[in-house]
Amino acid sequence: MSKLIKPSRRAVVGGMAAAAAGYGVFRPDASVADAPPETTTIRLIRDRAFPVLCYAPQYVAEQFLRLEGFTDIQYVSLGEDGSYANALIDGTADLSAALGVDWVQPIADGKPIKVLSGMHAGCVEIFANDDVATVQDLKGKRIAVHGLGSPERYLLSSILAYIGYKDEEVEWVFAHPNDWMGLLTSGKIDAMATFPPLNYIMHDEGIGHVILNTTTDNPWRHYFCCMVAANSDFVANNPVAAKRALRGILKANQLCSETPEIAAQWLVDEGQSPNIDFAMRTLEDLPYDAWSNYDPEDTLRFYALRLNEAGLIDATPQEILANGTDWRFINELLVELKT
Repeated sequence: MSKLIKPSRRAVVGGMAAAAAGYGVFRPDASVADAPPETTTIRLIRDRAFPVLCYAPQYVAEQFLRLEGFTDIQYVSLGEDGSYANALIDGTADLSAALGVDWVQPIADGKPIKVLSGMHAGCVEIFANDDVATVQDLKGKRIAVHGLGSPERYLLSSILAYIGYKDEEVEWVFAHPNDWMGLLTSGKIDAMATFPPLNYIMHDEGIGHVILNTTTDNPWRHYFCCMVAANSDFVANNPVAAKRALRGILKANQLCSETPEIAAQWLVDEGQSPNIDFAMRTLEDLPYDAWSNYDPEDTLRFYALRLNEAGLIDATPQEILANGTDWRFINELLVELKT
């Protein structure tokens, strides 16, 4: 067996820079044709307390963003509530990826969120103990979530609604995600949603079993799992910067899909992944190319219907799409895509 040689950080950074400069995702003159960004600062989210590897394009986009004209690229932390949406709403961050369902509730509440694009399909696995054989067995069970306003709670609520259950038919157990695995093994909860790399840790250690995988199971695999959104004021005041930032992230998204070894090593070197194995498994397992194949409206419509069925929102899917989306940039980027 050949020995895996870890490239030096200089080699990885050089590889990222070279990839950013020469990556043929979009026509070379696409960004040049745009006006300069109204701001050269962009603030994204990086949660080091509970790393979520499926947002990899957001973490490895720095070189692409620099080519788009951003000179001050900041990564801010999540608040105690673990909500990506709230970080955009309160102005802590300008733009971020998150679970698509996480954007629906704040849009329904009239908060300043604009969904711009899909990122990838799949990524969430729901693990359960031996008392739960399928998702239909979740009725009356204890499920761990960060809080009632957390992304995983909205996702789980949509799954429950899809099979005809209401939120009050399960018991929500509030705990930090770093504690969920211990709660499952100790019998204090019955189920939990996982994201890379936590799901890989549980697989490797033989903890629980999977009752739903949004990457492979219907209907979830047909919709975006994670989508990119921005603060509405940021988009309104900086439309060129918003488009350039989205283009930089989508170029990184394509890099993750087509050259995962470069992106994986960057994730390790930046401390976003505990090891190269978890990074590579994430990048190879998830369909990052879905951003150009899936319809983001279908995803938001699907999750809006589910949250409406769950009684968590009164807004219709049409109202969610009218008030909380801006597809100008993704439509332009799809045209710019080199075929």
